[in-house]
Amino acid sequence: MKNRILLVEDDSTLLMIVSETLQRDGFEVLTAGDGEDGLRKFTRHGADLIIADVMMPRMDGFEMGRRIRQLDRNVPLLFLTAKSEIDDIVEGFELGGNDY
Repeated sequence: MKNRILLVEDDSTLLMIVSETLQRDGFEVLTAGDGEDGLRKFTRHGADLIIADVMMPRMDGFEMGRRIRQLDRNVPLLFLTAKSEIDDIVEGFELGGNDY
């Protein structure tokens, strides 16, 4: 059984590049273009790892992360984002992110 990664990113080009790279490395990849879709896919299918952008439409990555942490405190959650202000990094870790 392949490890399942949920990749949540609103930039379709970046989503495709990262997804294809992970698939070539043997992972099963679920993709979502915003936090609402990411939360829905996590709830329905689960994941062994979540990689999420922060700045997305409809629901940002931080809010999605908060909601996922209410469902599962153990799934690794990585934020892949251009937001690099100290306050953003602290918020990402405080809500349960494993890396930023």
